[in-house]
Formats: sequence, C-alpha cells, structure tokens
Amino acid sequence: MNRTLSQAAKVIGTDSTQVKKWAYLFKDYLGKKANPSKGQARVFGDNDLLVLAYVWDNWEDQPDLEAIKIGLNQEDHLDERFYQHLYIHTPILQEPPDDLDETWSHGILLNGGNINGYLELARNYKSGAEALLNLALESGETRYWAWPVLFAYRHTLELYLKIIGGIQENTHSLKKCVEGVEKHYGKKIGSPLREWMLELDKIDPSGLAFRYADVKEKPGEWAEYWVDFAQFKFAMGRVFSDIDNAIVGVGAKSNWSK
Repeated sequence: MNRTLSQAAKVIGTDSTQVKKWAYLFKDYLGKKANPSKGQARVFGDNDLLVLAYVWDNWEDQPDLEAIKIGLNQEDHLDERFYQHLYIHTPILQEPPDDLDETWSHGILLNGGNINGYLELARNYKSGAEALLNLALESGETRYWAWPVLFAYRHTLELYLKIIGGIQENTHSLKKCVEGVEKHYGKKIGSPLREWMLELDKIDPSGLAFRYADVKEKPGEWAEYWVDFAQFKFAMGRVFSDIDNAIVGVGAKSNWSK
C-alpha cells in the first residue's frame, strides 16, 4: 500500500520532517519514490514503512547510523513485530499497488465481479472445502472442523448444481437443485450420487444448519448420524468429478446422463 509523507509519519508515530530526514539518510534502503525528483510528492510503500519503523525503533538522541544500517543489511526490519505495527495501521481494502503483477501471490485483486465467472467461483469454494477437509483428517480432531467442512461442501454443491442445471430460482434447497438438473438433462441422476446429495438436503434443506448454532430444521429430520470424513471425501470427490465432466462436455457416460 502506498502512503503520502504525512500518512507515513502517522503510521510511524513521528512528524513529516523527521520522516524526510530518515528518507534521505537511509535512501539506499527505500524505494525511488520515497526520494523523488524535485517537485514530485514522496510516496512510501510497505517495505519503506518497515524500514522507517526499524529506524524509529533504533533512533536515539545520538543515533548510531552505521549500527542501524547493519541491522537493515541483515533485514532486521522484516521482523514480525514491524509487520504487525504496519498491519495495525493498514485497511483491509487497499488501492491496487502500482507494480501489481503475477508475482504477488499473497493476496487477491477484487474487481467487483464473481472472480472469472460462476464456475470459477464454485471451483474456488471446492478447493477451499477440500483443503479444510484434508486439514481436518490430518489433525485427528475432526470435531473442531466439522461444521465449516460440511458448510463449505454443501455451499459448493449448491453452486455447482445451479450452474450445471441453469437454475435461476432463488433457492438453497439441494433437492430442488437436483430436480432442476434432472429436468435440464431430461434424466435422473444416477446412484449413488443422487442419494448422497439428498442426504445433505435431508439434514440441511435451507442451507442454514451448518452456518448458525441456533438453527433447527424441520422437527423429526434430525437424528444421530455418524459422518466418516474419509468416505465423505471420496463421495464428494466423485460428485464434483462427475459435475465437472458434465460441465465441460466429457461426461457422456457419467451419472449425470443416466
């Protein structure tokens, strides 16, 4: 994130005059825009702020400039506490950086749309759901992951069904989505995929059961169920594999065409 001189001073907790002095003294560690040509405004990037925060932390009445430079050469300004100081003074929604390109892998550029379309959005949710389930199985403490995992998969399945069935109805019912897909294809979804999806609809017909702690679905629908997450991973893998095949047109022999 880029900041003006006054904004940078506010983050560091000093005045603009002091920041300008530091920008000159430690210009070799700052971006070119921190010391621009005459007539141009100073601009400080995130790395510049980390350097300035480190300088501020080590500044004294009689500062040892060489010692500070040694610390910067050793990248001591990249310590976690300086990042935390920067993050405290940083908004979540930021202006896109001037040098943003494919190497920026630690964030995402929001452009007001659904990523690259509904299918890409659904596949993003699928990747997230799979990552959560893998972590749950690896942790050996699946009970701490259960609700987020089930919600993520259920939401992903709803999105996929609406895409493949061209469903425009404002509904969260998996049963209605399944029926919409079958109407779209003119055929029933094959076993056991259809049964697996309707099982999720049975315990969560409105899409709320895994989202909130105090939601109760239709009386009598709930009982004690054991969900084997290893089997669940296999089942959902088969479901989404067949849906993907149907979407890209290579699923002529999949359960979507039976």
